[in-house]
Amino acid sequence: MSAPRRVRRAWWVLAIAFPLLTLIAAVGGVLIAGQGGFQALSVPHHGELKPATDAATLARGEYLARLGNCTTCHTRRGGAPLAGGRAFVTEWGTLYSTNLTPDADTGIGAWSLDEFRHVMAHGVSRNGPLYPAFPMQHFQHLDSADVDAIFAWLMSRPTIASDVPANRLEGIAGWRSAMLGWRMLFHRPQSLPDADAMGASWQRGRYLVEGLGHCAMCHGERGPWGSQEPLLRHAGSRIPGQGWLAPTLDRDTLSRWTVSDLARYLRTGTAPQASAYGPMAEVIQSSLQHLTEADALAMAEYLLDLRPAPRLARRAAPPAERARNLVGSHSLALYETHCADCHGGDGRGREGVFPPLAGNPQVTAADPVNLIRVTLFGAAAPTTAANPAPHSMPPFADRLPEADLIALLNHVRGSWGNDATAITPPQLQAIRTLPLE
Repeated sequence: MSAPRRVRRAWWVLAIAFPLLTLIAAVGGVLIAGQGGFQALSVPHHGELKPATDAATLARGEYLARLGNCTTCHTRRGGAPLAGGRAFVTEWGTLYSTNLTPDADTGIGAWSLDEFRHVMAHGVSRNGPLYPAFPMQHFQHLDSADVDAIFAWLMSRPTIASDVPANRLEGIAGWRSAMLGWRMLFHRPQSLPDADAMGASWQRGRYLVEGLGHCAMCHGERGPWGSQEPLLRHAGSRIPGQGWLAPTLDRDTLSRWTVSDLARYLRTGTAPQASAYGPMAEVIQSSLQHLTEADALAMAEYLLDLRPAPRLARRAAPPAERARNLVGSHSLALYETHCADCHGGDGRGREGVFPPLAGNPQVTAADPVNLIRVTLFGAAAPTTAANPAPHSMPPFADRLPEADLIALLNHVRGSWGNDATAITPPQLQAIRTLPLE
């Protein structure tokens, strides 16, 4: 190739590459700016701030850490508190929570307060960007004083050396560096909107629901690659890896609740409208039962004021049989034999003891997974200070043949004014295979 030809080719390559590289740099700059700039991705390793040690700060930190449910998520089943190792199953594999005790080698003992603040605000630690199982989109709303108190309490806990299992993730999800790309695509830090017109209790409730309590981690619909959808943050969803439905939270679905009843439910796991089972029972037992009365009322006030999420266009489901059409003498006999003693012939239950079935959204939910799970495998409401001896639901998986189980489930979904779709044998069989943690 002649020299002039090589020169012309080089100019053509440069003419194409320069604009392309400029565009890539510009897009990258915008995406990084959307994360809060390079500062958000740079961990301050050598901060000089030390955690407080006074009794008042430690007590406050303990309370806040309980409401943030730190111990539950960072403690493996039967393990030492906060020593990490709890498994979180996702569709890309299994994540294990980290050690939050003050051990310098395997925990956070070598962390500075500045580093802890940064992790909570930005979801970036000395090991790189955190996976979206960490509620960074919620903890970014925490007051610095609350973050400092939580850190002070964590650093006062017993030191435990605990080697947490390595994450077992498939494909690109297993590359920690790939989380930088995930953040660029899906993570957009946002402040809570101004709500100066709302009262102090409502604002406190929002802080606890949207921030410290991170309710949307379970109750929100997930978008691509485990991202959170801000507009659907309380739209209800199956909890990843657990097979329980976290129901919708808004003023319409909670219309049967009063502020006082919902506050009572959060602290005790029982109310005239429903009882807590499954993951919600665990959250109440380990976390929410410790709410002060004022904070419980604040959360209830905020939840009962939430607007319904926008309805997304979905492919219409084929017409389904209504459960009420399957109610008959056989299903009634099954109900009277196995259920009526506790839940009543009228399905109203017994307040504070056995939950109602009539008008209960968990019974009539479009996704009946919770009702089927509780019926098949049994469940227990949380043990709390206000309800120290809760009654449990016995399992029926081996007590009744499948046809009778389906008849019984459809009876409660189609009686006393309930009007839900009928449960089918494939649904029952699919739920039998779900994990039982």
